[in-house]
Amino acid sequence: MDEFDEDEDVQIDIDGVPFAAEKDFLEKYGTAFTLSYGENKEVVLTADQA
Repeated sequence: MDEFDEDEDVQIDIDGVPFAAEKDFLEKYGTAFTLSYGENKEVVLTADQA
C-alpha cells in the first residue's frame, strides 16, 4: 500500500476505521461505504453509492 499523500489523498472514517483514498477514487465512488468480511475473513469495502 502506498503512503498517505496529503496533496492527493483524502482520509475518511468508515464504521470507525480510518480509510485513505485518492481524491479521484472518492469522486468516482462517493464517500459512503460499508465494511464487511468475505469468505476467507478478508475485509471487503463496498461502495453504497456510485
